[in-house]
Amino acid sequence: MDPQTIDQIIAQALAAGRIALSEIESRRVLAAAGIATAIPEFAADADHAVKAAVSIGFPVVLKVHSPEVTHKSEVGGVALNLRNETEVRDAFDRIRRGLADRMPGATFEGVAIAPQARPGVELIAGISRHERFGPLVVVGLGGIFVEVLHDTAMRLAPIDRGEARAMLEELRGAPLLHGARGTPPCDLDAIADLLARLSELAASRDDILEMDLNPVVSYQQGLSVLDARILIAPGGAPKPATPATIDPERHQRRITNLTQSFDAKTVAVIGDKRAGGYLWLRAMKRFTGKLYSVQIDPNEIPGIEEMGITNVKSLADVPGPIDYAVSAVPRQVAPRILKECIDNQVRGIGFFTSGFSETTEELGIKLENDLKALASASDIALVGPNCMGLYNPAVGVSNFPDLNVGVRGDVCFISQSGTHSINFCSQAPARGIRINKAASIGNVLMLEAADFIDVMAADPATRTIGMYVEGVRYGRRFFESLKRAAAAHPVVVWKGGMTEAGARATFSHTGSLATPAAVWTAMVRQSGAVSVAGLDAMLDAVEMLARGKAVNGRRMGLVAMTGGQSVVITDTFATAGLEIPTLSAASYEELKSFFNIIGGSYRNPLDAGGTIGGGVHTGNLERILRILDRDEVIDAIVLEVGTGLRAHRWASHEDELTGLLDKIAEFNHASAKPFVLIMHPAHVETIVARAKHLARERGLVVFDSFERSAAAIRVAFDYWSNRAAHAH
Repeated sequence: MDPQTIDQIIAQALAAGRIALSEIESRRVLAAAGIATAIPEFAADADHAVKAAVSIGFPVVLKVHSPEVTHKSEVGGVALNLRNETEVRDAFDRIRRGLADRMPGATFEGVAIAPQARPGVELIAGISRHERFGPLVVVGLGGIFVEVLHDTAMRLAPIDRGEARAMLEELRGAPLLHGARGTPPCDLDAIADLLARLSELAASRDDILEMDLNPVVSYQQGLSVLDARILIAPGGAPKPATPATIDPERHQRRITNLTQSFDAKTVAVIGDKRAGGYLWLRAMKRFTGKLYSVQIDPNEIPGIEEMGITNVKSLADVPGPIDYAVSAVPRQVAPRILKECIDNQVRGIGFFTSGFSETTEELGIKLENDLKALASASDIALVGPNCMGLYNPAVGVSNFPDLNVGVRGDVCFISQSGTHSINFCSQAPARGIRINKAASIGNVLMLEAADFIDVMAADPATRTIGMYVEGVRYGRRFFESLKRAAAAHPVVVWKGGMTEAGARATFSHTGSLATPAAVWTAMVRQSGAVSVAGLDAMLDAVEMLARGKAVNGRRMGLVAMTGGQSVVITDTFATAGLEIPTLSAASYEELKSFFNIIGGSYRNPLDAGGTIGGGVHTGNLERILRILDRDEVIDAIVLEVGTGLRAHRWASHEDELTGLLDKIAEFNHASAKPFVLIMHPAHVETIVARAKHLARERGLVVFDSFERSAAAIRVAFDYWSNRAAHAH
């Protein structure tokens, strides 16, 4: 890269009062960045245009050169495939008249002349910026693919060439790049090199606000940038927000205090009342350490003492250090409570108290600012406010009375919504998901989602992390924490507010493509985490990732109970982007020796109800599963257990069910391949719920339907394949 040349080009444009570079200037910037591009000739009149065209060689392209024009085609400013001097002269006059007619008052300086490019696959590429995540690089298929289908991929800059190749594979039009219908493949290395260089430019030059290369034509060898536009920012583009005055040493002490708050030995609940059902004291009743109530209202104290909980009038009356406090006081009192916690060296506090900035009221904002000022000058780990706080079942730190305690798990959950946090943690045990730590983080006044990710990812017991996030204040910091965590554990992200509308109108296509939802999706994918869109999908994905084996391929071996089901399961898994391959010849030979083809089929999926029969006694189910396990064309195995025809019998003959599950669990334990059961609740939901519980007790992963099974397996495949790609 030649930064001095780029400095000069930008300085000259700014000195002339322009924030948009001309096409010639933009191409000179590209050349200085190491991106091969032909610099067009400039001609101020028709004679010079003809002379330049002759020098370049026909056919040529003419484009209007005007400081007021950004989209040349909108003012009739482009003439293509000009084959002789007369056509060049006519085009020059036509472009000049078109500008005068369509944009009166615009300055016509002349035209840029370039050789007519040979046909190839058109792309759009460029640079954009996001207020929280900073510089971005964008690529997409050109023409209708970007205008109508929005077939684009995006990454936070900088990226390497491997990440650039991953962007190209993400495009729905990727088959066009690989060669389709007899067309030659594109030079993917050249495109990846272009994207990597653009990302380097975006990351190193904050004075380049946006860049639009449209189109870029890709060939079997090399590529050609046919149009380039750059928008510059006087004084540099705004940098993404970062914690302005963070003291690294103090912040680390807060993180240490947060860790100790999760594993508290002493907890104080401040301001709990009978009117709220003593929610927090009941939630903490099974805490294994020392629990104290802090309440000065004489009308509340008898009810607290009836629960067998020691009440004190002040934090100073609690003997020994306090690891975690819960505040349920009115918002006006919250700053005073926080000051008392700081004065008494409480390690962490969760503020259930709400009514702060989320109200947009002046008083709420002032009180939150008071909390922030106090917390910023201390080491306390402030969780919230407007949150349910921390949950660690191993020690009985709990934020809701009905949550399980007493067992240490391996799944962590972070949520900006208290409801989603409680719902996830309440429903997790029935899914075989064991909670390690969870946090409802509310307004994230001091501790961000990134801090909780760091604490949970560093915990040796953690196997999987899920989170519900509505927004982040410091995008780059969140991205880095997410990336570190996803390199070590599966991380599943559920983003609230993905349909937010109103992306700003920008100078370039690449800028307008950087909508909040698109940037968020790209950031999560680049981090190595995976996305889901709801609570059920979160529970499904976490069950698959935490309880199942790594899904390293998309080729499914499917076993259904009837012909109709085998058709539906095929469609469902194929729609999820998974493959249902033909089995190997050896597998078919073995299946042929025992499979009942009357009313069944041993293609893939296997219509196996008639062959399996009772399941346990014939041994055919085990034979089928072992065949799929041995077959190298199969990456994962899915078995439908026919509940509709058998579940009523399970109610009175549970030994038949447990015998079946024991055999299946034995296979699952011995197989290295991911294995999933499907048990539809059908019309016997209570009986099937019992069957699923027994299956999960045996370490089996179970889903209610083909759709939920396919979606969860696809999420797991996306995580493990992305992790493998980033490991190389």
